[in-house]
Amino acid sequence: MRTRTAIAVALLQTLPLVAAPARAVAADPASDSAKPAEGAIVGEWLVQDKDGRVRFEKAADGTYIGIATWAADPKKDTNNPDPKLRGRDNIGSIIIWHLRYDDGEYIDGYCYNPRDGHTYRIKTEVLGPETMKIRGYLAIPLLGQTQQWTRFH
Repeated sequence: MRTRTAIAVALLQTLPLVAAPARAVAADPASDSAKPAEGAIVGEWLVQDKDGRVRFEKAADGTYIGIATWAADPKKDTNNPDPKLRGRDNIGSIIIWHLRYDDGEYIDGYCYNPRDGHTYRIKTEVLGPETMKIRGYLAIPLLGQTQQWTRFH
């Protein structure tokens, strides 16, 4: 019994030593400035494969949307699950919507993939002025794919 108590006391005494660096990092003003400002996503981005571009805008509800603006091989939306939309052009379509800025990331969004006609969850993070990480996933971010997009000028 004394051994268990001694171990518990020793562990409790080490906790402040372990927790202190985490508090110091969180309080570091430089770490807060590394987060991109809200709106950093606005503008046109070249997708990873360089075969398409998406322009992000702030929507009326305060979230962000992405509109397909160019494709190397533009097509009709033939894979859309809604037969009424299969004749529309992909260019000019909103393919990303409801991205909400939260603590340096854009989360809770949706992405329509015209290649397969499916809608996925999406989150993004602007890594710098010219680079964005974008992750599409099913249900949870663990089940997804990440791409890196570059700003188009």
